[in-house]
Amino acid sequence: MTVRAAGGLVWRRFRGIDQILVVHRPAYDDWSLPKGKLEDDEPEWVAAVREVHEETSLTCELGADLGTISYRDSLGRPKVVRYWQMPAPPGQRAQATNEVDDLRWLRVDEAVALLSYGHDRGVVRRLQAPPATGETVTIDLVRHAKAGDRTLWTEPDGIRPLTSAGRAQADGIAKRLADAPIAKLLSSPLVRCVQTVAPLAELRDLSVQAEHRLIEGADPVEAFRFLAEQTGHGPVVACTHGDVMMLGIERLLDDGVRLRGSKVEYKKGCTWRLTVLDGTYTSARYVAPPKRR
Repeated sequence: MTVRAAGGLVWRRFRGIDQILVVHRPAYDDWSLPKGKLEDDEPEWVAAVREVHEETSLTCELGADLGTISYRDSLGRPKVVRYWQMPAPPGQRAQATNEVDDLRWLRVDEAVALLSYGHDRGVVRRLQAPPATGETVTIDLVRHAKAGDRTLWTEPDGIRPLTSAGRAQADGIAKRLADAPIAKLLSSPLVRCVQTVAPLAELRDLSVQAEHRLIEGADPVEAFRFLAEQTGHGPVVACTHGDVMMLGIERLLDDGVRLRGSKVEYKKGCTWRLTVLDGTYTSARYVAPPKRR
């Protein structure tokens, strides 16, 4: 049986130098990244935040999803660990707790040299330093792909799935964004949105973070404000509904955000590529849904 765990690549910029937090576990006499096993049906991201707090006393927020690593534990069992980059919270001091007796803030090269395991060194190399002030960051805002007819659906609307045409669109979206930089993958929690970005999540080994601020009927002003805030971690892909997308884009254009290209449409499976500079939207461009082949 596969052991599942989660942890954090805790990061800070100290006097202009990027540093990583590493921990020492006396039970194994090793240096590693803070992590631990999931409890029962605990979501991976919850376990990651909990384990980092238990081992370092830091209460961190999730940054970029760094994907998973796989190896065999000391008992020979297959183990899969998902890591998130986590910015060190201002004003909190890291302290060794629980199963940890020492910890150190180290430069990236120093951390790579000290860590006991190659798989941990690989995670450190995935560090995505937040954009510096003055750097433009992208948001690919996707409208969910084609779903079943709402008027014919007899079950709760939240579980209405994609049609075969919608699944083909979802595959096309994944191929389109296969090589795009992505720090966060967000989605409305409704099934048709989650299914739209599921192929991309699988292709890129990312987790989909459900976000109620993107749900149908949500406040578009709040949704777009939230998305802009997320670019502090790097490029974002997010899936939402037609009403949130349309009202939010129209407001941006009314506020003078530059429209790149001439089309203003909101077809299912489409994408609006938005650029953000220091938390402010600067441009918007419509990208048509993938064509079915």
